[in-house]
Amino acid sequence: MDLYNLIKGLTFLLMTLLGIFGNAVIALYFLGILHQKQKLKTSDVILSNLPWTNLIMILTRGVPHSLLVFGIKNMFNDVSCKVITFAFRVSRAMSICLTCLLSCYQCATVASSNPKWSYIKHKMQTFLLPTFIFLLILNSAVHIAGAINALSGRNSSRLLYTFNMGYCIVVFPDQFSFQANGYSIFTRDLVFVVLMTLASIKILLILYYHGKRIRGIKNPEENPESTKESRASKMIVILVSLYVFFFGIDSTIWLYQTTVSSEVHIVITDIRFFFSICYGSFFPIVILTFNKKIRTALKYSASGSQQEENDISYIKGHNE
Repeated sequence: MDLYNLIKGLTFLLMTLLGIFGNAVIALYFLGILHQKQKLKTSDVILSNLPWTNLIMILTRGVPHSLLVFGIKNMFNDVSCKVITFAFRVSRAMSICLTCLLSCYQCATVASSNPKWSYIKHKMQTFLLPTFIFLLILNSAVHIAGAINALSGRNSSRLLYTFNMGYCIVVFPDQFSFQANGYSIFTRDLVFVVLMTLASIKILLILYYHGKRIRGIKNPEENPESTKESRASKMIVILVSLYVFFFGIDSTIWLYQTTVSSEVHIVITDIRFFFSICYGSFFPIVILTFNKKIRTALKYSASGSQQEENDISYIKGHNE
């Protein structure tokens, strides 16, 4: 294995393991909340779905690509290639849509003192489930063509209009379908990125003017609820910033591939693949940094497990 492939393999493996472990921890935390039958806030309901979409995205992109780099080939047949291509693309799309939905809801929350924003917040709460279903149907419809054209075990060196993932290829019959698929995905991404960016800018402006107003009051009493909302808002703004950066590079390369190049080279694909899993891998770090409840639950769980091990050791030593 040459130096490039070794570095690429280790990098993908590290990012994949980080993403799987981090998102699994957060997903299990929310499952525990549901198991205890505690009611989640609307923002937490949206947030709780993100680790699952990230997990699917990393498992269907990071894992097979890491295995491919280390010489494991022919992992999938045609049917499994269609499934894994569809699962990755839909999970990636749901990740951007849920991040956008989360930022828009948080924007409505921090601006809810305005009756119009309060009305928008109420409507988003009311139609949250139909919104999830609509986004899933929309993204499935956008990506069904890619899944249908996914194949495995074919030599793509002479095939035009082909996306080569190494372990699977997506072959389009002509230039029109190739570019139509690329434009539809890029347009969808652009719409949601613009929406989440505008929502984040609005959040930052509200926080700025709120902080300026608070500083003008002598000896203000700190409002815990306001502090939590501020921390949650900052977390969401950072998530959006990461998303715009990572998936902006991903989408730019995607647009280049569909408009300039009729055949996608593997090095360019490697770069796009790397940035496509970066958001899922860094997502848990941001959540754990800003979400005090999850950090506290993990510390309590870890200390409880340690205490249980100490009790068992004490009992064994006492019996001996």
